[in-house]
Amino acid sequence: MLDTTEILIFAGVGLVFALGLLAFCKWSGAAVQRIAAYALIALCFLYVGFAFRAEEPGPWVGVEMTGVAVFGTLAGMSIIGSPWWVVAGLALHPLYAIYFHYIGAASQFAPAPFVIANAAFDVAMALFVAYAALRGGRKSATRAEETFEAPQRKLAARSQHRSQSRDAGGPA
Repeated sequence: MLDTTEILIFAGVGLVFALGLLAFCKWSGAAVQRIAAYALIALCFLYVGFAFRAEEPGPWVGVEMTGVAVFGTLAGMSIIGSPWWVVAGLALHPLYAIYFHYIGAASQFAPAPFVIANAAFDVAMALFVAYAALRGGRKSATRAEETFEAPQRKLAARSQHRSQSRDAGGPA
């Protein structure tokens, strides 16, 4: 177990990584929901790698792959659907990490500093994806109206262009 100072330091490291990932999303223009989903899947696979350090790696790899399946499903559902799936995955993953990898039986192979940094990263990303989803929800209503009107305007412009070219003696 880590003392309070170490917990704060490694939680800060997790927050720095979350801020770095958010800066990457801003710089690249990538959707935060999608990058957060990929990050959640990658974190789950890191625990699979740690499971190979256990005394009996076979069963532990199976347990960690179950975690990949559960959290990977939530992440995958957010990629094709609602961002709230990855928010749920990122909100549940720190509970799983702390209970199972820091306090529980998997603490024999999972490094405690990584677990604390991972929990802080997950919480920060869950909060930001939730914020982006709420903020994007208000924007998407106006975008939906614009995308519905835009094709109709294009169609009207095309038909107007065709009628003008027919009047001018152009091809029908």
